[in-house]
Amino acid sequence: MKPIEFYRLAVAIAPSAVSEPFQRTVVGRLYYGLHHEACCRYYRENPTAMPLELNKRHASLQRRFNQPADAKSKKVANLLRQLRHFRAQADYELGQMYINGRPVTAAQVLNSATQVAQQLLAALEAYSLGDAPDGCVCKID
Repeated sequence: MKPIEFYRLAVAIAPSAVSEPFQRTVVGRLYYGLHHEACCRYYRENPTAMPLELNKRHASLQRRFNQPADAKSKKVANLLRQLRHFRAQADYELGQMYINGRPVTAAQVLNSATQVAQQLLAALEAYSLGDAPDGCVCKID
């Protein structure tokens, strides 16, 4: 399957996500869809780059986008970091969730994640035009 399909699924089901567990799950699909998409596009642009470490792939991918001096890569890195934070809130903070130190609901996290995800998809398009192909695999050690 194409990595972007996780993202598209999340966008399609987000309006019907009325329960907290459902909202939290949609945040995860937004993140993982675009994480995989970003990884595939990174390796499309950097085919000789070293593989990511399996247990550090999320932080490593973000760092890889931060390494080049160009604004497009740095924007992708920043948006990946933000979306990863929302996913961590949704997955690990089963009590109160926070954005910028302020308590928020799952619906607010979903709303913020949706906005950042849209920005990230646009940033990925600017970085490397076109969806990653079906069956794209991120290089992992």
